Amino acid sequence: MDQRGTVFNLLNKFSAEQDNVSWKMKCLYCNGKGVTINQIKIILHPDNYNIGILVYQVETGIVSVCKYKTLLKGKSENIIDMLLDMINYTKKAP
Repeated sequence: MDQRGTVFNLLNKFSAEQDNVSWKMKCLYCNGKGVTINQIKIILHPDNYNIGILVYQVETGIVSVCKYKTLLKGKSENIIDMLLDMINYTKKAP
């Protein structure tokens, strides 16, 4: 399942709606046999303070780590659902 475009669009939407927030993604692990693990950092500027970290498997979209401010999610959530939850959480947060 190719979710790459949707993940990028949601991250761009999230950072566009937030003042002084950006994101960075990097590959943490790739075994060359179909297992790729990406990490997304949510960064608050101008201090470059990490306010969130999401780690997920690219091929399945399963999130293994999710920490965003006080929002914590369990394992086995889909990355797209997690990003939508994060966007909605931010809209409700004071």
